[in-house]
Amino acid sequence: MDHQLPKPLIISISLIQGILLTLLYQSVEHKVWPGTEPLWLVSLAAFTISFPLLILLSVTKENAFETIKYLLPFTLLLSILGAYVGYQQEPAALINNSSVVVIFSFTSLIAAFKVLMYVQQYLSDQKISYSSLFKLSWRNFIIFGECWLFVLIFWGILHLGAGLFSVLEIEFFKELLNKEWFIIPVLNLAFGFAIIVFRNIIYTVDNISTILQTLIKFLLPALTVVSLGFLATLPFTGLDTLWKTGTGSLLVMWLQALTLFFVNAVYQDASHKRPYHHILHRLIFIGVALLPIYSVISAYGLWLRVDQYGLTVDRCWAILVCFLLSCFSFGYLLGIVKKRDSWLETLSKVNISMGVVVLVFMLLVNSPLLNFQGVSASSQLARLHDGKVSYQAFDYAYFDYSLGRQGYLTLQTLKEELKGIAPDKIVIIDRMYVNRKGLEKEEKSIDKFRQLIHFWPSESDFPDDLINSVYKNTTQYDWSTYNGKAYYFIAKDLNDDGELNYVVIEESNYSTSAQIWLLKANTWTQNYMQVDNPNNNKFIEDLVLSNQIEVIQPTWKTLKIGDLTFKPQVD
Repeated sequence: MDHQLPKPLIISISLIQGILLTLLYQSVEHKVWPGTEPLWLVSLAAFTISFPLLILLSVTKENAFETIKYLLPFTLLLSILGAYVGYQQEPAALINNSSVVVIFSFTSLIAAFKVLMYVQQYLSDQKISYSSLFKLSWRNFIIFGECWLFVLIFWGILHLGAGLFSVLEIEFFKELLNKEWFIIPVLNLAFGFAIIVFRNIIYTVDNISTILQTLIKFLLPALTVVSLGFLATLPFTGLDTLWKTGTGSLLVMWLQALTLFFVNAVYQDASHKRPYHHILHRLIFIGVALLPIYSVISAYGLWLRVDQYGLTVDRCWAILVCFLLSCFSFGYLLGIVKKRDSWLETLSKVNISMGVVVLVFMLLVNSPLLNFQGVSASSQLARLHDGKVSYQAFDYAYFDYSLGRQGYLTLQTLKEELKGIAPDKIVIIDRMYVNRKGLEKEEKSIDKFRQLIHFWPSESDFPDDLINSVYKNTTQYDWSTYNGKAYYFIAKDLNDDGELNYVVIEESNYSTSAQIWLLKANTWTQNYMQVDNPNNNKFIEDLVLSNQIEVIQPTWKTLKIGDLTFKPQVD
């Protein structure tokens, strides 16, 4: 039995954590501090989540002070990194950089579990070994997973009960479950209760761990056969076939990562007892020795991509993962070369030291020292200045949807350079960074809408009621917006009847659409027009201002048979 903290104290910690998380959530909902400042919001959320969670998972009556002494500085460091991650959301009204928060959450979880097992091992006063670290890591992971499973089931039961009462026309419980001040603290209390339960039955947790390891023990030989079979056929098929998939390096790294994970799960016993017959053991021995080949293949594939297209956030992550897997693989190979069948001694040393390396990198990727968005922005900009990509073909949109703050700052600087080279791209950049948050409350007016309109040949050719009709159609829904768009009102006789026809073109960075507006029974109605934009032109203002507007007679006339008409669709 785990000598955990008294039950009332655990429940109190869970309740306080739930109240603090509720306050943070409400600050976002009601747009008050810290919800209005991502720097503070992410920082406070990181500490509020990580510190109580790690305490509940690890502290016992005997080591409470010592554990807090090591975990508090770590969670404060996470909070500081969270502040930097939150800062990457600025300016909050112009950029959407939620991906860095997701990455921060995932990497912080890995780092937290690494720190937790090292602290637990250190405070146990036992000699550090991979087998003990492995046991602690699996125990923490299974307890954490079981607690979340308990919370999800509990949440489902609450909704089931609310649904049953709703059938009886008692809506109180259903409405209560929609209140964050109720559901967040209650779920936190459920998590704390689950901690009490599962930490009291550690033997059951260890049995689950043993079952999972047994399954992996039977899967490792199959995975090794697949791995060796792939390497055996590769010389005959060549790497070109692998690269054609577009995900060759990713597939190779997945195979390498699974092999490493399975090997560590099976060969972690400190007794070094062989879990397989000597033939299977030798087969796995060979498979592990050949793992560096996968590192070479992955590194070569990544180098080809980077050389062709430069660094991106995804490729930076792939390089980091490839590097970490290579360290494990070459470390094992070195042990095999030096110690042959006693290579498991090296495996333990490599895993202990590489655990620290992984921990460090999981923290660095959330810091200015290893900001993949900044690295990618610099790489892509360098390709532009080196002439590897033209100003017209440059992927400006990537800076917006993948590089967050770093992309925003880079493009704002680049705008000065574009003035004399590609001024149309400045408009495209400005369209990207509109007020994306709170559009449903955006102050919309016909005067603001008119500022986005380019009239041809002149504004006097267009009736005011037509402009009003287009405005009402554009803003008919709460979520509708004209931000980041340009509108071209074209007056041209399209059917040779001596009367002007009115075409409204809506242009954004993502699409160009057009409607012809006709007056029927004193009401303006719109009709869809097919748009052919072979060069994907996203800025036609210069074409309109230079009067490059003409009417083209169709090459193919319409065939009419009685009341039936047939219009050829021929390029």
